[in-house]
Amino acid sequence: MNTEHVTSTDQLQQKLDNHCNCLAKLGYLNGCVLVASEGRIILNKGYGMASFELDVPNDPQTKFRIGSITKQFTAAAIVMMHELKLLNVEDPISEYLPSYPNGDKITIHHLLTHTSGIPNYTGLEDFVPKMRLVSSTDDLIARFADKPLLFETGEKFDYSNSGYVLLTAIIEKISGRTYEDYIYHAILKPLGMINTGYDHAKKILKNRASGYEVWGEVVNAEFLEMTIPSGAGGMYSTVEDLYIWGLALHSHRQISEKAYASMTTPFKDTYGYGLFIYEEEIMGSLRKVIGHGGGINGFLTEMRHYKKEDVTVIVLSNLITTQVGPISQQLARLVLGEEVQLPISHTPIKLEINQYNNLVGSYDVEGETGSPLIISQEQEKFYLTQNTWFKFELCPYSALEGELLFFLNGMDGKITYTDTGSVPEITVQLFGGVKKAVKSVKS
Repeated sequence: MNTEHVTSTDQLQQKLDNHCNCLAKLGYLNGCVLVASEGRIILNKGYGMASFELDVPNDPQTKFRIGSITKQFTAAAIVMMHELKLLNVEDPISEYLPSYPNGDKITIHHLLTHTSGIPNYTGLEDFVPKMRLVSSTDDLIARFADKPLLFETGEKFDYSNSGYVLLTAIIEKISGRTYEDYIYHAILKPLGMINTGYDHAKKILKNRASGYEVWGEVVNAEFLEMTIPSGAGGMYSTVEDLYIWGLALHSHRQISEKAYASMTTPFKDTYGYGLFIYEEEIMGSLRKVIGHGGGINGFLTEMRHYKKEDVTVIVLSNLITTQVGPISQQLARLVLGEEVQLPISHTPIKLEINQYNNLVGSYDVEGETGSPLIISQEQEKFYLTQNTWFKFELCPYSALEGELLFFLNGMDGKITYTDTGSVPEITVQLFGGVKKAVKSVKS
């Protein structure tokens, strides 16, 4: 046995675990994490709660809705059908869905690469009002079939769940099976992925995590009827099962080397077939990354593979304030030898109420015409909201002349409030970006 290797692996495991524990303690990580390097699992652990209501902790067997990671399975099913000569990815979709508008010029390839120009049905105005309704694949297609194309097919990349609903319909049409049944028999069963499948709210599913959002405090996520995500985002899995999938995919055990190349070669932007392919700079070198994230009511997920380094990071969360992308990147950096700074823990301070005199109100974001940021007061607490997207409690930790600094309760972010000029303004560091907003004169 190589004692030195075992020791270094143990040390790395401790470093990764310490990092995740720090994030979990601050409320920035709630879910499960798996990190592997060169075929060896280094970290495989749950953090936080699978059910806040029942005090059930997350563990490696916890099942999460994986959102758009589902697209990998849909794309793999299509390329497998291509290899079996059941279809050709260059076929126009009119061959399989003859009534679909413009189907003679939209190919399966365009659907796989998000270059069809078909509007994204989850972004339509009626999506939220209809997200509780049981919908067949045909019902879903009817929601966007009559919408005009956003651009000439093949012209550019524009992420569209609609394309993957149409791929689902093609899989069902050719196989004569439901999408769920086909994926199970073609991929999940052969690989022994017994903890992965298509999710149904009514089904009793052992070890399924509940999904949570934050609206001032942790709350249950809005209900989503699971027929609606379809082959664009309707599956559940565990970190361990997804690791099995990744091993099979990247070693060409599930699909041929040629088919794998088609999935992992970007067509437009950085997207192949069900996968993003991009480069990330770590330790002064560009590292090729193949992966995909997912987001669905109450869940955020990330699965990425650093190809040359043979490093895999999977983060599945059932709390939408967990920033799975940045966390995955941080863990990969640690594996590859880079030091990663932990978030600073701030201690809230008590302020006199007159120090908040001009804080409450509406703030117009510079360069944006959408919804303003709103700071409101409820009793002695202050909150930051934007439309119905989020509501975070603001916790003051520093007060200087004309400037207040806030951290967000349970969310990695910072708000700087400045009132030294004619109009108060805020700088918001949130979701990996920085925005400046000026208080509306109407406030």
